[in-house]
Amino acid sequence: MPPPGQVGSSLALWLHLRRRSALGPSGAAPPEAPPGSGTLILVHLSERADEPLPIQGVVKALLVRRPGLRLAFTGAPLPEDALPAGVKSTHLGQPRDPTAVRDIIDRLKPQALLLIGGQLPSALITGMAEDQLPVVLAEARLTDYERRGLWRGMVNRGLMQRLSRVLVPDMAAGATARQLGAAPERIEMTGPVTETLPPLHANEAERAALAQILRGRHVWLAAAPTFPEIKAALRAHHLALQHNHRALLILAALPEDLVPAIRAEAETLGLASVLRSEDEDPMADDHVLIADDPYEMGLWYRLAPVTFMGGTLFPGPGLAPRHPFEPAALGSAIIHGPMPGTYAAEWVQLGGASAARQVSDAETLSRAVSDLTAPDQAAILAGNAWSVSTGGAAVIRRIADAVIDAMEEAD
Repeated sequence: MPPPGQVGSSLALWLHLRRRSALGPSGAAPPEAPPGSGTLILVHLSERADEPLPIQGVVKALLVRRPGLRLAFTGAPLPEDALPAGVKSTHLGQPRDPTAVRDIIDRLKPQALLLIGGQLPSALITGMAEDQLPVVLAEARLTDYERRGLWRGMVNRGLMQRLSRVLVPDMAAGATARQLGAAPERIEMTGPVTETLPPLHANEAERAALAQILRGRHVWLAAAPTFPEIKAALRAHHLALQHNHRALLILAALPEDLVPAIRAEAETLGLASVLRSEDEDPMADDHVLIADDPYEMGLWYRLAPVTFMGGTLFPGPGLAPRHPFEPAALGSAIIHGPMPGTYAAEWVQLGGASAARQVSDAETLSRAVSDLTAPDQAAILAGNAWSVSTGGAAVIRRIADAVIDAMEEAD
């Protein structure tokens, strides 16, 4: 006999769907299957996603496992060029009426439902589960479902209990899925689907020569900082020198017109600076390397075990902020401020994986720089960041494997 809570959630879901049915049919045209005879999978794209969903990579990975696969999409419209060439697919809108869903299942005969993103389409999930067809939820953040009333919470619990597998990007998402009623043994933490960037190029001979010059020195980098952030970084470095007199700060990706003011600011603090564009290499008694060429970032990320990402702490004049996966892909531990800018999703992914250190002002920046002089601390942070920045392809393969494996198990 099922536990009382499960009975209550099933009843709440049944009443919810009865209400949907009572509202009347959707009036949609009969669903048409994509051409061909290959296995068909339903894919629901969340209508609540703030960022484009990783549909192209997932489709490619599905086709590797099951060539000739056909796809029927529901939910959000497909972005332009979202699918690889030659994929046989159709889009069915958003079938919310259980009768419409039953028509889709009977006519198209899908073998699985893949939900991408944090949305739980009740009629689709229930219709597939009634036919004992697998339902896989991927990229399951589900934050919109956390604070719901008792009734809606019971409905959501009924839906979560019907999912075959729940693939979550991080521990926080896993906790949310359990709280909403997903069976713990069906939850798997895959990491997030992330954009994978190729590592920035660097001249290896140049890197080796500078690594020899800087051997034994603690090096940290401020990448594309604004001028207020440059001042904060210089003050933080001034404090760092009290504990490590051989430390070196690299200021990189800077507007040329800021260089005189930067040198003046460094001189005010008693910091000896050297300018990269004048072909000067830092000597043992130099404290700051001003690298104003933005095209050498791959070199500096490789040389600096710690990177502060500019444009995230204080606004002001400077170049555009750099992508946070640049240092992550090259093994540099990341410090950043609370301003995510255009890379909000990437900062959330790094934060959820304990892969970056957030600071709020010049004082906490100084403390973070000091803490990360310890090689083991910097290595843990950098390792986590590297996993996030390079793990996108592996996560996509895992989503595809979960769908195909669940489908084969159901046969």
